[in-house]
Formats: sequence, structure tokens, C-alpha cells
Amino acid sequence: MKSDFLCNRKGEPVFLCGLQCHNSSVGTEMMDRTIQAIRLYGGNLLEAPVYWCEIEKEQDVYDMSSVAELVDKAEAAGLYLLPLWFGASKNGLYTYAPDYIKTNPKVYKRARNSEGLPVESLSPHCPETRIRDQKAFVKVLEFLEAYDKKGTVIALQVENEMGLVHTDRDYSREARELFEKPVPENLRTVVLEDCGLSEEERKAGNENPTWHSLFGRWANEAFCAWGHASYVQELVKAGREKTALPFLMNVSIEINQFEEPAFCYVAGGPVSRVVEIWKRTAPGIRLFGPDIYLSAERDFRKACEAYSGKGFPLFIPESMHGGVGPAMNMLIAAADYEAIGFCCFGAESGIENGRLLPEAEHTALSMRILSSLSSLLVRYHGTGRIHAVTQAEFSPWQYVKTPDYHITAYFISSNENLQHYYGSRFNMNAPENRWMMEERGRCVIIDCGDGEFYAAGVGVCLSFLRRPEVQDPIPYAHVSSAVSGQLNFLSVEEGHFEGEKWVCEYKRNGDEANYLLYIHPGTVVRIRLNKEMAWKEEELC
Repeated sequence: MKSDFLCNRKGEPVFLCGLQCHNSSVGTEMMDRTIQAIRLYGGNLLEAPVYWCEIEKEQDVYDMSSVAELVDKAEAAGLYLLPLWFGASKNGLYTYAPDYIKTNPKVYKRARNSEGLPVESLSPHCPETRIRDQKAFVKVLEFLEAYDKKGTVIALQVENEMGLVHTDRDYSREARELFEKPVPENLRTVVLEDCGLSEEERKAGNENPTWHSLFGRWANEAFCAWGHASYVQELVKAGREKTALPFLMNVSIEINQFEEPAFCYVAGGPVSRVVEIWKRTAPGIRLFGPDIYLSAERDFRKACEAYSGKGFPLFIPESMHGGVGPAMNMLIAAADYEAIGFCCFGAESGIENGRLLPEAEHTALSMRILSSLSSLLVRYHGTGRIHAVTQAEFSPWQYVKTPDYHITAYFISSNENLQHYYGSRFNMNAPENRWMMEERGRCVIIDCGDGEFYAAGVGVCLSFLRRPEVQDPIPYAHVSSAVSGQLNFLSVEEGHFEGEKWVCEYKRNGDEANYLLYIHPGTVVRIRLNKEMAWKEEELC
């Protein structure tokens, strides 16, 4: 559904892809490198932090110059901006809080571990901290509403990978008193997977609804999640009075080794295990986006599955900026898990002297693939018509089945006998094009119905075969006929989209269309196949 997407000021849904700068780049010359990297990646979004400690160096004295500079740079570059509020919690740490917060722990209390020792996280149960964080947050929103005249800011991230480090919950006196109270009524029907309690035990637990009786082995994490979600809801409730911008949160995901809170990820954040608690406690948050730094497809898919289908669309605010694995996974997220956006972290690390570094070339190419199809990714979102083709290790081909066609994608790097002179307008054996033959094959195919397809990618060539009709009396004869293949085309074009308008740059025919259909980087291929087979039973011999 188009309503899943974040929208610009005109109300138009936007597929977001871009880069996030390094944590300390805002206000430095590094931001120019970030903008340059986004252009080279073909992205449309800048993610950049707003530092609490910089905008409020002294209590109640606010300086929004760094925020203004971010808006100006994004606007000048023609990019959307997603400001990241680095407030009380950045990866569970309080390092972005102002000095007056850090130097007064008696008022702005730190969380404590089970031994009573303070950890490097501020307690979510401390109202004094929340009031100060909330006030600064609202000041930023007030400024953006007044300053951002053109709608450059498309959403705002609240905190960053929020949670606690080195403890699974806050064991301070105030937190222990809250923990001993009954579980809030709106959470009593939440069931946490693998909590160790049977249905009967949970029913019995509702008679005395403690965190342990309802959430078993995840009692501490559930309580910690509720505490942080309650904190955040107060921020967004105050913020909603100032802006209509959607509020997002990014997540330090639990898909990491043995998946125990405070060991493998910060505790209390909106990880998939406890995200239902977050949804019920902080309904002002529109999206919970997993930060996925996983190269292996197996692990990446596990993370996508954990965060899709939870009542909100998949948006990945952070991933690796380079590497073959992330380049493949980006397409998988967009096609197989219907992601509405994908961003990579560490923009400045992907370029040197104005050029992409070799490891960044892979992910940049995949981002350009998604950008080139962005209007179609919005239009066909949720239809099941978007397909990712990614070359697994040792794989020479991949099969895609659509309602009307069999599609076989052949990977050039694994097929030495492909006719590299036919079906391509490039001499694929020329030295300058050898990289296309060696790149790990991948593409996105969008089935628009009625025999029309769009594809963008690299290292792939496609073969289409018409599937037999349901009542076809001789399906073998029809499938084996050349008329069932892509030779029965109406047109094959290369081009690009301007908004939703298709612009044809080059028409393929003859040798460039009569063989396997090569997908070249930097262009979109539009394939229109003729569905009229003209088979009639009375014509059969």
C-alpha cells in the first residue's frame, strides 16, 4: 500500500534510499563528503544527527545553527533530510547529553545494574532527565517547523538505538519500586515468544500480573522496554503539538549471536521480541527500523523476517556502506520484504578524492538500481510483483515464476558459454566492460502485468517463457515453441524514469533483442511481450 511509505510535503509517497554520515561529522567539512557520497550512490536521503550537547550547551540556552546548516545542505543538494535526535540515549550511552546532565547524577540519574553500580546509561525512569530531553527535542521541532520552508525534512528519528548497556534493566530504587507493581493493563495480553511460560501459566499469571508471571525469562527486558517506551511516548506526545512529521526509531537488533539483552544488544530497545510492548506504550512512533549490519543472506533474511509483518512496514535506517553481501541484501529487502527505504551508514568512508572506493562500488550500484526503479517500487508495493534476483555462491542461474511467465536469470560470471556479442549493445569482452562480467549478478524485476516488465541490475541476462494456459490441451507443444519465448516481443527499450514518466533512450531490436536480454548497469530495461499466442484448437494438426 502507498500509505506504508513516508510522504513528502506534497503528500507523495517516496521510496527513500541514502546514506548516514558518521556520528561526529555534522558541523565539519566531512558533511560535504557525505553529500558527495550520496550523489555517487544515487540516493535521495541524508541521515544526520542533531546533538543535544551542542544545541543546549548551557541549560535553557539553545543554538540551532547546526540544525539550520543541515537543512541548508540537504536542500541545496536536492535531498530529503532525516534528522537523528542524539539525546539521552545514543546506542544506550548518554555521551550526547549536555554537561549539566552528566555532572549532576543526583538529579539526572544513571541506570544501575543488579549490584547497584551505575552504568553508562541514563535511567528511563528519571522524570527530571526526561523533562530536559523532551524540552530540547521540542525546541528542535519548533525550529524545523519555522525554518524548513520547502519540506526538506521528511521524518525525525527519536533517540538512537535506545536502551541500556551492561544491564538488562535498571535496578535503582525507583526502578525496583516500579518493577514490583502490577504490569500495566494494556500489556497483559502481550505474549513474548520463547518466554518459557505455557498458556496455562500465563492465564494463572494474570491473577497476579507481575512481570515474571506474564513474561517469564524475558521479564526484565519487558519491563525495560516498557520504561523506555513510556519515556519516548512523552517526548513524541509533546512533539506532536509542534509538528506533523512522522517519528521513527532505529533499533539495535537482537539478531546477533546468542541474542541475550545487554550481551548482544542494548536492553530495552524496540527489538522484535518486545516491539509489541513498544507499540502499545508508544503509539506515537510510526516506524521501528532495524539497523542491520549482517552480510550473510541467512542472517539478513532472519532480521528482515523479524521486523516485517509487525504492523509497520520495513525501513532499514542503517546498514553497511560497502561489500558484496550488503549489495545483494539491499535488493532482497526491497523486493522480498517490501522495504519502504534502505540506508547505509558511514557515507564518508565510501569515497576518497571524490571517487567511490572499490568496496563501496557494490552497494552504490545496488542503491542506483533501486533509485532507478523507485517510482515502480512505490506503485507495485504490496502486490507481489517485485522480484529480486541475487547470485548465490556457485549459482549459474535463478528462476522467477510470475502468473504468466517463467523467467530464468542467467548470471554472466558463472556462464562462460553465454553469447556475449548477442543480446547486448556492448562488447562484453572488451577490457572496459569485463567488470560487468565479473560482478556478482543481481537485478530487480517488476512485473506490471499484461506481459510488461521492467528490470535493472548488473551481471544478469534474462529469458522469458510464456506459461501454458490453464485449459491448454497441448501445453508441451506451446511451451516448446519459439513463439512462447521472448522472440514474441512487442518492444525492448532502455531508458529511465522522470517521476512516473518512462523516457526511452534506446530501442533494442534484431541481435540486441532476439537473444538473452542483458541488463546493463545505469539503465532500466522495459520489456513488452506479446501475450496473444493465436493458438486455436481447430488449427491443430
